[in-house]
Amino acid sequence: MKAARTIIVALSLVYIGCATPPEVKQALIDKDQAYAENERLMQQYRELVGNVTKRHQQWYRYVQSRLKLNLALQWATTNPTLTDVADTDLTKDDADLLGPEVISLINDIRLKDLPERKGPTGEIVFQAGTGDMNNLLHKFPELIGRVEQRVEKDSQAASTVDLTAFDQYRTNVEALRRINAIIKHYLDIDVTLSRDDVQSVAEAVRELRR
Repeated sequence: MKAARTIIVALSLVYIGCATPPEVKQALIDKDQAYAENERLMQQYRELVGNVTKRHQQWYRYVQSRLKLNLALQWATTNPTLTDVADTDLTKDDADLLGPEVISLINDIRLKDLPERKGPTGEIVFQAGTGDMNNLLHKFPELIGRVEQRVEKDSQAASTVDLTAFDQYRTNVEALRRINAIIKHYLDIDVTLSRDDVQSVAEAVRELRR
């Protein structure tokens, strides 16, 4: 409210063209400094959010890479089961985590004698193993690459952070600063009217209010 009164007073002074009190000019200067400080703090907070998000993404990719690579190796070398989860549900859940590209390579390197595993609808997800350790080791770098591609794809979907509110705030503050600068520019040019002219303007204003 104080800032609004300052602007109203300033606009009134510009309108009637009288000398601007130093307090009004100082209030406009103080308001501009406050706008600039708010904009600086908001920009710092925006950068902080961006940096935290970036660090979160790095840890997300690291954890997910370890998780998915370990899961892929389990399916390539063993026949995973859980006592409290149906085999078909476990198969589907792990398949959803790994993705079709990784599963395709797992089926190519699954060790001999590992049984096929089906999903809840009866479709074969992990094929019966026919490979050996030499084949697995030979294609291990490719497995790492496919896992990393899967993690990168997942991280892009999980890393969407909306920073438009910060940009909108900066735009609004910049607009206020431009208005403030325009007002100050006109108040810096003091034009003092005569007493008679001021009285005439006052009378005209009273006439308009009737």
